Amino acid sequence: MADTTPGSEAGRLSTASFWQRLPSSGRLFFKFWGGVSLVALLGAIALQELSALHRSGHVPAATLPKVAAGKEQAPVGTASPASAPVQTIVNNGDPDSMFPPPPSGVHAIPAPLPALLEPAPGEPDHSLPKIGADGTSPGKVYAAVVPSVPAGNARIAILLDGFGLAEDLSRTAVLNLPSVVSFAIPAYAPARQSLLNGAREYGHELFLSLPMQPSTAPLDDEGPRALGYDHTTTVDRDNLLWALSRFNGYAGVTNAFSGLDGDAYAQSPDFRMVSKELNSRGLNYLNATPETSWLGPVAGENASITLDTNADSTGVDGQLAHLVTMAKSSGQAIAVAGPMRPVLLDRLAAWSRTLASQGVTLVPVSSLATSAAPVTAPSGLAQAVQISGTAPLPPAPPSFKTPVSPASSAVTETPLEPPASAPSAAPVSASGPAQHNN
Repeated sequence: MADTTPGSEAGRLSTASFWQRLPSSGRLFFKFWGGVSLVALLGAIALQELSALHRSGHVPAATLPKVAAGKEQAPVGTASPASAPVQTIVNNGDPDSMFPPPPSGVHAIPAPLPALLEPAPGEPDHSLPKIGADGTSPGKVYAAVVPSVPAGNARIAILLDGFGLAEDLSRTAVLNLPSVVSFAIPAYAPARQSLLNGAREYGHELFLSLPMQPSTAPLDDEGPRALGYDHTTTVDRDNLLWALSRFNGYAGVTNAFSGLDGDAYAQSPDFRMVSKELNSRGLNYLNATPETSWLGPVAGENASITLDTNADSTGVDGQLAHLVTMAKSSGQAIAVAGPMRPVLLDRLAAWSRTLASQGVTLVPVSSLATSAAPVTAPSGLAQAVQISGTAPLPPAPPSFKTPVSPASSAVTETPLEPPASAPSAAPVSASGPAQHNN
């Protein structure tokens, strides 16, 4: 029998701890994995603390993104979330919007006014525009401020359609384009309210894009709520009221619809119903189909040109140069461009900075879309344009339109330059437009 007395070897082994009885390799094993477990535990605790800080709004300064050169960052404090905002938030306090403050001198567009709204039939969560009890109209209240125009300067207005379809591009347009550039929102757009508020804060007036049946239907489809000349008046009016109630706070309506122009319905006798409805609600109308007219009493104007937004930078620059020529010839011009593309936004921003030296002033669309009847520019001056790259720019035959495929933009397939013998037109007068049928 083994000797287990305290002084013996067996006695020492029987009284030793588990750690002492482990071989050196076993002790190393436990040390290694014990250390790994401790690090993992500490990491989990740290992540939990950071998550709690993030939820409470206390974000450590080291984790904040760097600010682009030339822009100041608001200081980050250590007060409670209620008193220490990390970022400056505009747009009527909408927490989803992170637009920086607009530049000084920008005149913000008012937020939708309850006095200019009425409930949409059967849709208590939506409202329709209306003329106020004192005669105030949405077309005037939500119109952008017109800048001072030097004597002799031509006026150009830009309507950028498709606003709200791509949030990143829409935000870029708000931040980088002059405040006098107008935006058109398709009735189907999933635009967040914060985006619309941001556009207003930056002085951009809004138009609503009505879905209308184009001449290229059924190849091009403007959706289940499109106004169609083969519909009953009741169906078209229901679709119209539905579209008008999707958003609030717009100055006017257009048939420009993300690259389409709904020309078949917009030039049909059925449009008279739309014209009367818009007129009764104090809205302006921009006809996005050059060299055409519309029926009914609504005040508005014709687009002078539609820009091909699929063109490269050279193509866009050529179209904008032609727009300047048109404006100087007739005194004013309106261009419609959509859908938005990164190249278009970049070239528009650069082009806008050159206009003062060319004797041209950018103005809001609403300032030119107030005629009591449409004005048609001389043939060859008002053209719908689609060019690309550095293709030559031959004369464009008037009133020529090529059907497009479903995947293409519904701008017309005509070249850019006007005929060399195109006559010069006198400046357009808002007080003496051509007559049209009511």
